[in-house]
Amino acid sequence: MSTRPHEGVRVRVVSLLRDILKETLNERFRLMKDLKSRILLELIETPDIVILLPQEIYTSQNERKSVDMAFGNKVIFELKSSEGEFDQAVEDAKKKYLNSHVAEKAEFFILTNYSNWRIYRINREGVVLNLKLEFEGDESSVRGVLKQIIAGFKELKVYPLPEIIVRLYTINIDNVLDELKVVFNSVKEDARVKPLYEAYVSIMRLLYGEAEEKFFQDLFIRHTYMHMAVLASLTLALGKIGEVKDVVSGSLLNVDVALPYLNWWKTKSMDQNLRVIIEQIVTRATLVDWEVGLTEDIFRVLYEELIDHETRRRIGEYYTPLWLVDFMWSKFGDLRGKVILDPFCGSGTFLIRAFHIKINQGEEVDKAFNSLVGYDINPLAVAVARAEMMIAYKRRVGREPDKPPRIYHVDTLAMWFGVEQALPLEIGALVSSAKNYLQLLVNFNVVRVENALEELSTVEVLITRSIRYALAGCNLDEGCLEDKITGYMNELGGEVNDVFVKAFLDHVEKNGVASRLAKLIVKYGGNDVWGLVMASIYAPILLTHFNPDIVITNPPWVPLTEYKAPYIGEVRDYALKIVKKFVKDKAGQVIIGGDVAIVALGKSLEVAREGVAYVMNREQLFYHGAPTAGTLATYCVINSGEVKHIEFYDIDFDAFKHGIFPAIVIAKKVGGGVRK
Repeated sequence: MSTRPHEGVRVRVVSLLRDILKETLNERFRLMKDLKSRILLELIETPDIVILLPQEIYTSQNERKSVDMAFGNKVIFELKSSEGEFDQAVEDAKKKYLNSHVAEKAEFFILTNYSNWRIYRINREGVVLNLKLEFEGDESSVRGVLKQIIAGFKELKVYPLPEIIVRLYTINIDNVLDELKVVFNSVKEDARVKPLYEAYVSIMRLLYGEAEEKFFQDLFIRHTYMHMAVLASLTLALGKIGEVKDVVSGSLLNVDVALPYLNWWKTKSMDQNLRVIIEQIVTRATLVDWEVGLTEDIFRVLYEELIDHETRRRIGEYYTPLWLVDFMWSKFGDLRGKVILDPFCGSGTFLIRAFHIKINQGEEVDKAFNSLVGYDINPLAVAVARAEMMIAYKRRVGREPDKPPRIYHVDTLAMWFGVEQALPLEIGALVSSAKNYLQLLVNFNVVRVENALEELSTVEVLITRSIRYALAGCNLDEGCLEDKITGYMNELGGEVNDVFVKAFLDHVEKNGVASRLAKLIVKYGGNDVWGLVMASIYAPILLTHFNPDIVITNPPWVPLTEYKAPYIGEVRDYALKIVKKFVKDKAGQVIIGGDVAIVALGKSLEVAREGVAYVMNREQLFYHGAPTAGTLATYCVINSGEVKHIEFYDIDFDAFKHGIFPAIVIAKKVGGGVRK
């Protein structure tokens, strides 16, 4: 038996609404043959009806008041066990949630115990809310009234909740992925596509090691689909309108969120089969009411649904539960004025939560936004994290940010160990000239470490906007693109009174950066998202000596013996050097039991000014009986740093649901202070 007295009411109401909605949508689809009605019909034929009838929706992340059930974004339901509770329910609804974000577009408020129904029309005059009783009757007469209400809605939209986004984008997912694979196979040998795919595979090999071609191709297709879904969602959430191919490629955004590897399909954008896929994705995105600011972190659940359990387990790719994120942040108190780094940021959960914590503590929104830095080697993770940060910013301010999120496509360990990152495509040719030029500027204090983040953002904006403006006026004329990019960079950069920006423009001119960008745009069929790529080239150079106040992350849990990066020798030598200080002759045996997270922890302790928080494999922190090699390696790393306060937390259950228990280490230094 249900522990909730009105659970039986809920089941009967859902069943009734399903029947009415199915009948209404069938009538509408017969007349209009529209894609939205077809998608909604597919939803109600499955258990995914809850996408249109979400249950117990909290009015905000900070308040535990909830709405029993909603119908799209148009109707709010309050379910009761008896009619005697109705009058009090009306008063409670007015006070608790009818003026909240979750109900701001609702037109009707319905009270029912299924036997008896009251339907109120919601009238708003400024801040004053009134409920007008439109219908009161029993179950035998309510059906016709409900059908009138549902049929009267020109469109239905759903809430942007993680579970709803998952259901929306995974309808018929196998068919969609198969169709996308057919499109890819038709162009994979194309000179405009093959280098992008090979670049992607070279990045994934750093994460997954060697695998069959089928593995990487399947991952590529899944990542491409999610990349398109995220970009379409973000573009519409920010109120952008344009051609559907631009909606799903990120070309309408003021800052780059996309990376070019997963925009390979732009070379085939006129293909009819691809256009059907694109239109389906955009249509799904339009079904969401993005103006309702309920939550962020909406895409990470979709990632876990699209990428199978075993694939994620191979590199310890599991996103941290929000309760664990909040617990870790609670150990640092006041975050105002603190610069925060997540070196393995994934979907950006730690950074997004820090953003809201800082604002709730009184920090100005833009200052909070600009104080958060993330790196990740996975291009899809970078796109998702940037999208999530932009949605979080819009929720707070009501518009998109002027500057990009400070999240970069960086191999963190390669950067920390001073190894030149493997950069595929022609952009690799820019690295040596950029490194020499920018390093000279750092050495002579033309760019100062404390200003590097702001200057990097400015440079990225210059590149992104110059490319967008140039492409709009030149199409794929390489000479025109080069001239326009150079002109726009000088024009936009001339408005910025900054020594480093002037030096960057000099670097652009002397090293033919505009010419290289023009060639990339033309070669890859109008693929215009190179601003983030360029910023991610410059980031390791400018931020090598970057010292954040706090480093917080959930790093890869990959054993050192299985890590396949080309710089594994440097990683092992670093671990060996630290461990030898404590166990001498047996150091080699000790590091065999360690994983990459231990090395990342050591580097984080070196760069953090105030403290470090890490989620780790429990076996690397706690032992029962004799110490394990992994725990010895961890304690060696911690004791080698300037740690003055340490806390360990054993999470004694499978919090990630992947069979490996986690643990937390909080390590603090003295004298971190607040950045001025």
